[in-house]
Amino acid sequence: MKGKIAIIGAGITGLTLAQLLQGTFDVRLYEKSWRPGGRMSTRHSDEFQFDHGTQYFTIRSSGFRNFLNKALMDGIIRPWEARFMAFDGDNPLEYEKRQEVVYVGTPSMNSLCRYLARDLEVKCDTDVKNCRYVAEGWFLSFANGIEEGPFDLLISTIPAPQNDDLFAEDITLREGLEGVQMRGCSTIMLGFNDPVDIDWEGAIVSNSPIGWIGLDSSKPARPGKSSLVVQSTGEWGDKLLNVETSLIEDILLDELKKISGIDGWLASHRSLHRWRYAGTSKVAGQKYFLDPVSKLAICGDWCIKGRVEAAFMSAEALAKVLLQ
Repeated sequence: MKGKIAIIGAGITGLTLAQLLQGTFDVRLYEKSWRPGGRMSTRHSDEFQFDHGTQYFTIRSSGFRNFLNKALMDGIIRPWEARFMAFDGDNPLEYEKRQEVVYVGTPSMNSLCRYLARDLEVKCDTDVKNCRYVAEGWFLSFANGIEEGPFDLLISTIPAPQNDDLFAEDITLREGLEGVQMRGCSTIMLGFNDPVDIDWEGAIVSNSPIGWIGLDSSKPARPGKSSLVVQSTGEWGDKLLNVETSLIEDILLDELKKISGIDGWLASHRSLHRWRYAGTSKVAGQKYFLDPVSKLAICGDWCIKGRVEAAFMSAEALAKVLLQ
């Protein structure tokens, strides 16, 4: 083993890094949530299931396809043969003619992350509050007061703005992170006992507080009852971050009715999740950040583009350098 590495964040970026580095390094991941996944999250409620973060992803590069090949063969990810509609406000434009296959985790979006984590050392429910670098290496302090270390290398894969709270102001990589801008997202999850009367499975919406409407129950291996996910645009996600739940529901459900004719107030299940950092409006412009002196690296999808494959590309690029 070349040394010990701590990775903060067990989303796609962190899990990819750990998969590529394990065997050469002693790798440990720390995740503040109760399970791996990050924005590739799934919520269950009674007879309904919702992918309330990432809705789908594409596979464009040979590297990403090779990385996911076994997951494809094992049925952990499958194509989603959805009809996509485009709306300009409440005006339907046309069915989106998608030239590429879109994929989802099965039986939930989170399945891929749990699959990638199966043979890794992942410490969930572990909220890293502070990181300090001394002669022996990196030490991590947690919300429960416990500290672990030393680590020969520390890699942070969390959203760029959250690194401000982890590191001292004088870290050399801070300047590169300052230009990154991330947007929020409000997600409403609706469960219906009766089928939803629409002739599409996904809708991309412009000129509206809503950016996406998806019939989650149409994805492969999902429960039978109609589950609908409504997501705000990034601009409206920022506006609604600190707004009362009832007002968010008023705004988004009113828009949903105008766009699709679906009355969300009739849903037998209704819940809300707010993402503070969901998408990226201004990327870092490089695939990763690495300071070989302080043995600190920072990476994530926000380095390249806010999508799943970008998270992989950022992790892959950093791993190649570390494995040289």
